[in-house]
Amino acid sequence: MSRPARLFRRPLLLSAFRAVLAGTLLVLASACSAPEQPDSVPGGAPAGAAAADPAAPVSYGIPQDVTAMVLPATGKDTRLTQGLEGFAGLVRSQSLRDCLATAHTPVPDMPPPMFIRLFEIPDTEAIARNGFQAGVVPAPAPSPPPAPSAKADDAVVQRCTKQGDAAAAELRSVYGPLLSRWLLQLAPLEQDGTVVSARKSFTACLAGKGVQAKDENGFFDGVDRKLRTIDDRDAVKAEDRRLGAIYAACIGPVESAREPLRAHLREQFAAEHQAELEKVRGLPGLVTEMEKRYTIRFSVPTTA
Repeated sequence: MSRPARLFRRPLLLSAFRAVLAGTLLVLASACSAPEQPDSVPGGAPAGAAAADPAAPVSYGIPQDVTAMVLPATGKDTRLTQGLEGFAGLVRSQSLRDCLATAHTPVPDMPPPMFIRLFEIPDTEAIARNGFQAGVVPAPAPSPPPAPSAKADDAVVQRCTKQGDAAAAELRSVYGPLLSRWLLQLAPLEQDGTVVSARKSFTACLAGKGVQAKDENGFFDGVDRKLRTIDDRDAVKAEDRRLGAIYAACIGPVESAREPLRAHLREQFAAEHQAELEKVRGLPGLVTEMEKRYTIRFSVPTTA
C-alpha cells in the first residue's frame, strides 16, 4: 500500500500534522518491532523540555455524525479528529499491554497515547488558552508491574506490538484513507487571494508583540529553540502558553480567511466521496465495541 506524501518538517505543530497525515496509514502498511520514543512530544513542547499535561480536560462520547471528525474544517472540528487519533493510539497501547500482561512480560518504556493537533487547521482557542502542548489521552490505570525478577522477552514484545498495531489498524482502516485524502486537499487553499492577503499581517502582528520572525516557519523555529533553553517545567509551560496566545492572535485573520474556504471545499469533497463517508459512518458502532473490548473510553480534548 502506498503511503501519503511526506511533508517537510516544521517544529512543534507540523510534526503533529505529519503524524496524522502519514501515521493514519503507516500502521496499515508496516509492522513495528518495538514502541518508539519520539524526538518531540507530538503537537507540544520538545522532548525533555516538558511532559504533556496529564490533567488536560476532556469530554467523553463519540458523536453520531462523524463528518466533522474525519473532514475537519475548523479548529473546533479538529478536537474530534484528535479524539479519534488519540483513541486509535489508546487501542494500540491497551491491546499491547493486555498481551504483555497475559504473557507476564514487563511493559517497555513508551510514550503514552497523545492528542495530536493539526498544523494546517490550528485550534486557535485551545492554543491561546493552553499553548502548543498536547494532552495525554485518558487511559485506565496501568496493571501492577510484574515481579522484579521478570524479564522482557523480545519475541513476546514484538508479537504484542504487532497485536497492538493490528488493533489500531482495524480502526484506522475505516477512516484513515479518507482523512489523509482530505488533509492533502488543504494546501492549495494557501494560494487563495484572501489567505495571501491575510498572511501579510502575520509577521507585523508578531513584531508588535515582541516576536521577530519572517514567517510561520520562522516563528515555530523560534518557539522550538526558546523552549529547549528552559529547564524548569513550570517555566516551559508558562512560556509555551505566552507564545501560544501570541500565535493565536496573529494567525486569527488567516484562519478567518481559510475557514469559509475549507467549509466550501468540504461540501464538494463530501459530495464526491459519498461511498467512503458511508463507510466511515460506522465508526460510532466500532468505537463503542472497542471501548468494551479494551475497557477504555473515547474522549475529546476541550478548552475548559
